[in-house]
Amino acid sequence: MNFPNVSIIIAAHNNANILKKVLDAMLKLDYPKEYEIIVINDGSKDETKKMLNQNFGKNPKITIINLEKNQGVCKARNTAIKIAKNNIVVNMDHDCIPEKNWLKDLMLGFDSEKVGAVTSYGGYGGTSTAFRKNLLDKVKGYDEDYGYYREDTDLTFKIIELGYEFKQVKANYVHDHGETKPKGIFGLIKYVINRWKYHMNDVLLYKKHTNKLTKDFLDIKFGFLVNPLKDISLATGTWKAGEKLKLSSPRGITFLENKTPIHTIIILLVGIGYMLGLKFFRAIASIKYGKLLI
Repeated sequence: MNFPNVSIIIAAHNNANILKKVLDAMLKLDYPKEYEIIVINDGSKDETKKMLNQNFGKNPKITIINLEKNQGVCKARNTAIKIAKNNIVVNMDHDCIPEKNWLKDLMLGFDSEKVGAVTSYGGYGGTSTAFRKNLLDKVKGYDEDYGYYREDTDLTFKIIELGYEFKQVKANYVHDHGETKPKGIFGLIKYVINRWKYHMNDVLLYKKHTNKLTKDFLDIKFGFLVNPLKDISLATGTWKAGEKLKLSSPRGITFLENKTPIHTIIILLVGIGYMLGLKFFRAIASIKYGKLLI
C-alpha cells in the first residue's frame, strides 16, 4: 500500500498524566511515511499546559495550541483540522494510547478512493477515526451544535451522505479513560442526569439526518420512538453483544453485578427507570429542536 502522510489531532482537557503517555506512544509509532501530531489544549486547569511545554514543546513532530478558555471538543478539533497539513486527518482522544502499529493498521482501510472515513473504534466512529481532509473541509468539520456526544456520528454520516464509504478495521490502542465510579447518592444522581442530557443530542442527530442510517443506528420505531429495549440495555450492560446482565454504564463502570434473582430484579427495574428518563430528556429536546423523538 502507498501509505499517506497523516495529521493526528488530539483535543485535550485536564488529562496531563495520561496525555503524556499518549504522546510518548505516538512518537514511537511504526509508520513508513510522515505524520504530525496536533494537540489542542482546550482550556485545561490542571498541569496539561506545563506538561506539554516541558516535554514536547521543542519536538518538531508535535504542534501545541493552548486555548485559554474551554471551547468544547468540537471547536477544539476544528481548530486542529484547519491547520492540519496532510491529506488524512485522524481524530484520537486524549486518553487513548496507540500500539506501535496502530496508525499503519488504521491506514490500511483507505484501500480505495471511494473510502472517505476509517475507524477502529466501532459504530460510526469516535476516537481512532480517520478522514480525508478534503471531505472534512467540504462538510466544515465537526458540527459545533452538538457540543459533546453524537458529534462523531454526525460527521461520519455527512461523509457517507457525500457518497463515500465508511470502513471499520482493527487498529489497536488502549483506552485509558480511568473514569471512576461516582461517589455518594448525589454524585450518582448527577452522573445519571448528565448521561440523560447527552442523549438529547439523539434528537439533533435525527433532525439533521432523517434517513435510514439514523433510524437503524438509534433503532427508531414508528418514526419517533427509540426502541425501549435499546435504552434499557444502556443501563443493564447488554448494549454490547456477549455481555452479561449487570447494572452498569457504557463508559465501563459497573454498579451492581448480577449474582442473585434479587439482583436481576433490581437491575431490570433500574434499567426501566433509566429508559423512562432517557425518553423524558429526548422529549424536552424534541421541543427544543422541533423534531419528535423519544
